[in-house]
Amino acid sequence: MFNQTLNPIDTCGCGDTGYLTTRKIPIDLAHGVGYIENVPVYHCRSNSCSEFALPSEVSRRLEDIAEQMEADHSTQVVYTWRPNQEENDPPIQEAYQQLEVESFTLQFIGREYSDARVAFVVPGQAIFFQSTLEDTEYFLLRYDAKPSSEGIWFDFLKFYYDEQPNLTYEAFLTWSEEGYLKELGSITLVEVEDILQDEFGELT
Repeated sequence: MFNQTLNPIDTCGCGDTGYLTTRKIPIDLAHGVGYIENVPVYHCRSNSCSEFALPSEVSRRLEDIAEQMEADHSTQVVYTWRPNQEENDPPIQEAYQQLEVESFTLQFIGREYSDARVAFVVPGQAIFFQSTLEDTEYFLLRYDAKPSSEGIWFDFLKFYYDEQPNLTYEAFLTWSEEGYLKELGSITLVEVEDILQDEFGELT
């Protein structure tokens, strides 16, 4: 199955590190140009980069989809992993969503903002930020699987930790059993970048 063969990170079409995401791509058909939405691709961090790379498994699936589009004389479809798959088929959708979250969180490794830096990342689960203004002030962006909501959601939290110089995930889990986490909100994946820059300032 795809979740055993797709990796969250590969190479973008520009040669830089590419992170698994989805985009709408054009495809040549016998009856003209068609478009396929939600195609898994690898793309780098740069918003100005128009390049991307297709996983080999996806390329093979696109050939099948193109044949079906030509048979149906259609020009726009949503990418699916197998024939007759429903768009929101739960097992496949959930597995792919976890891959997408893992890819998204990995993009934050080593990232720094004006007022905070990424302390560490737990791939597919959480991103920890440490304030550069107050060493004991931390922020947490934690993936929240919301079965009743569409899309990918994160909880944004704030806490103070001063029990040891370097916070680790294991130490956080132990501390958080009794420690206080202030909820700042629940945000979608597409809102994350804007909200982080509103909170921490520009990327440096």
